[in-house]
Amino acid sequence: MEAINQIINHIAKLFDWWFIVMPWEQAVFIRAGKNFKVCNKGLYFKIPFIDRVYIQSMRLRMTDLPVQTISTKDNKTITIKSVLGYSIKDIFKLYNTISHPEMTMAGIIMSGIADHIKNTNAQDISIITIETYLLSKLKETDFGLGDLSIKITSWAEVKTYRLIQDGSWLGENLSMKYIGEK
Repeated sequence: MEAINQIINHIAKLFDWWFIVMPWEQAVFIRAGKNFKVCNKGLYFKIPFIDRVYIQSMRLRMTDLPVQTISTKDNKTITIKSVLGYSIKDIFKLYNTISHPEMTMAGIIMSGIADHIKNTNAQDISIITIETYLLSKLKETDFGLGDLSIKITSWAEVKTYRLIQDGSWLGENLSMKYIGEK
């Protein structure tokens, strides 16, 4: 069944001689792997199998970043959650600099949060200082993105117990038993 769908899709590409860019989108149009142009809203002609078109929405995007648990300079543990907001302002620069914007930006932000927290004492950490630090770090890079925003949605100083990870329980004659074990 999948093979039939692929054959139908390839036949349909023979009749796909145009593409439409909506008002909130931009497209990168590439002919024969050499000539390119940026297309704004409208209807465009293309030659199947010779032309490639990459269409992206220019709207604001929000991405939830994973929770991070980081130790501060004074060995307190902070758990932090953040959100990244961005839009595409230059689609051509975006396609020529990074492959996966959300993953790349998430990596930059999460490493920035880790750097800032591990070099700061717990009492000196605030949401405003973290967000300001991250925005300044992001403005150093230009990937064709705009409307950059980072919001810390929650953070807390927490105690962690690494009983199993560090193996400290081994010297205290404690044993780990599974449920149902005799």
